[in-house]
Amino acid sequence: MLQSVFEGKAAEIYSALPSEKCSDIDTVKQEVLKAYELVSEAYRQKFRSYKMFDSQTYVEFAREKEDLFDKWLTSKKTNNNFDNLRQLMLLEEFKQCVHLDLKTHLDDKTVGTIHDAAVISDYYTLSHKRSFKGQNVNTSSGNYKNQSTERTDSKPVAQNKSQSSYNMSSPKFDTFEKKSLICAYCKKNGHLMADCFRLQKKNERDNKPKSSACTTPYITSTLECPASQAFKSSFCDYMEEYKPFMSDGFISIVDDTTLQPIKILRDTGAFQSLLLEGVLPLSEKTSVGASVLLQGVELGCRDVPLHRIYLKSDLITGPVIVGVRTNLPVEGVTLLLGND
Repeated sequence: MLQSVFEGKAAEIYSALPSEKCSDIDTVKQEVLKAYELVSEAYRQKFRSYKMFDSQTYVEFAREKEDLFDKWLTSKKTNNNFDNLRQLMLLEEFKQCVHLDLKTHLDDKTVGTIHDAAVISDYYTLSHKRSFKGQNVNTSSGNYKNQSTERTDSKPVAQNKSQSSYNMSSPKFDTFEKKSLICAYCKKNGHLMADCFRLQKKNERDNKPKSSACTTPYITSTLECPASQAFKSSFCDYMEEYKPFMSDGFISIVDDTTLQPIKILRDTGAFQSLLLEGVLPLSEKTSVGASVLLQGVELGCRDVPLHRIYLKSDLITGPVIVGVRTNLPVEGVTLLLGND
């Protein structure tokens, strides 16, 4: 009857048994289960990771959990003994509290008690000169030192929040620990992202101020120190960035043939074109009898009068209406040509 219902691996195991064992149901059961048996760690992981499905009831989920737990205990041969079960629970908890490398080492050793695991962990730490969970090995005395409780000075020590848990400048930080560190930015070994040289250089480049058509450094004539000379040099760099947007043109009073040469800066972020005051003899005749409120990046409003002038440039030629300001944000520019 068994031979007719067995399939796959179970059928192969049954057919390989001697004839005298095939008639013993207990022997057949033991051999078949042994063929499908997993290691104890596999049963433990299945028990810990098993989650309830949406289609399951709580009774079904509890039964599956109980079955996986029984398989785990059977594989560990606890034999319904309380001391064996106690050691199993303590050993699992101990492995969850140690470093991953140490846990893997303990799994390879297949220890049975928490005391054996602790002894093996001490040997592993001493032989590899590793420090786990904030503890360093004192090679001179062979004792452990807890860095969180020992102080070389009675004064409080200020720490940076971004500082790593490892003291990388300390001689106790050995080469093996440094090689195990991986930078999350450049993906190289030996340092963390907080100490990455490439990231620091990138931040320096990103923090360098970029100019726009309506913002520029302000320089006074009283700056004579070496720092001011460097600032003036950087100002020249800003003017170089404006060159693609600058052009020459001519303006005059409407119906006047006398053209005045000007320097034009195309400002693609400006709503209103602005003319520097004093370039043309503006009067009530050129005024359109209106003004406009302008707001810049400093969020302050300015009431700017509007005048009609004649403009000749590469972009537009003819009568235009411009606002008149006593000064413009870019030195050497006579007309800010906006989107109007």
